[in-house]
Amino acid sequence: MSFEDCLIDNFKEKLMDLSQTVAETGKPVILYTTLLDEVSDYGEQELAIVNEDFVVIQVITFGGYVPIAIQHQRVFTFDEFSTWIFKRSNNLFVQCFGTLDDSLISIR
Repeated sequence: MSFEDCLIDNFKEKLMDLSQTVAETGKPVILYTTLLDEVSDYGEQELAIVNEDFVVIQVITFGGYVPIAIQHQRVFTFDEFSTWIFKRSNNLFVQCFGTLDDSLISIR
């Protein structure tokens, strides 16, 4: 098993642990938010939310003459998301890892 595979597996296990807590509390956890585009009074933001069974990524537009709206959603299994976020961005992967650790520590 490579180091990368080990990181991805550890990340997935933490997601699964957090999902059990989400199932018990009924409160989803925001894994990350990132601003994708911002022009004066208009913007797009991406949110990743952990629920009981999936990670849901939503792209939300806001501001200006555009009403707040969800532009699109992607739904990932924990396995799919772990691999996807690792390949997408090292910084975002590390940020998510930290959020998972913080969330798990705060609920125990």
